[in-house]
Amino acid sequence: MLQSKQLRFEAEVFETSSDRLVLEIYIFSPLLDVQPVIESFAGFGDTREQELNQAFEKFLRGVFHVAIEGLADHVCETMQAEIELWQRSSASWKIWRKDARWKIYSGPVISQATTELCSLTPGYPAFYAKLEKLFTASVPPGSHFVRTFLAGLKGTLISAEVLLDNAVWHEGQNLAVGHDWDYSDGYQAIRQVILALPEAGT
Repeated sequence: MLQSKQLRFEAEVFETSSDRLVLEIYIFSPLLDVQPVIESFAGFGDTREQELNQAFEKFLRGVFHVAIEGLADHVCETMQAEIELWQRSSASWKIWRKDARWKIYSGPVISQATTELCSLTPGYPAFYAKLEKLFTASVPPGSHFVRTFLAGLKGTLISAEVLLDNAVWHEGQNLAVGHDWDYSDGYQAIRQVILALPEAGT
């Protein structure tokens, strides 16, 4: 367990096979409307130590810096999360939901591929822009946590998962499935986490 006044991490390890385990991370913070946020990371290796180290490295590269920079007011020497503002203003919403703004902490886009370069990476910025439009048009005010994961094998989509506050976000998932990706040859995978915190007054 790792914790500060504003942020707490808890972890649990699940043994799934002789060469694979899953590290599950639970994130608690008074700034989160839905908690804990749950993130899972698979680890592979010849030994349990190798499996655990790989899973923990994925945690550090992805959600860890997003959480500490967004929820604990920690600034790393080199900022790991991209920070921007997403905003909605629509007369079609009820008056209490009409305007909403979020400070966005988006983690690095993490890719994995059996080829030299991940073929999914070039198409991700366009998908991210679509995801922003969907989020600001449909998600209620408050804090939210989004996670995207896509994988392709031999030119075919084999997995598309978009979660909103730990639950499948069907509209986001449909957006991912319908996006024009280049799956190329071999195995291709891409993943990102996004923390959305309400700006003052929203």
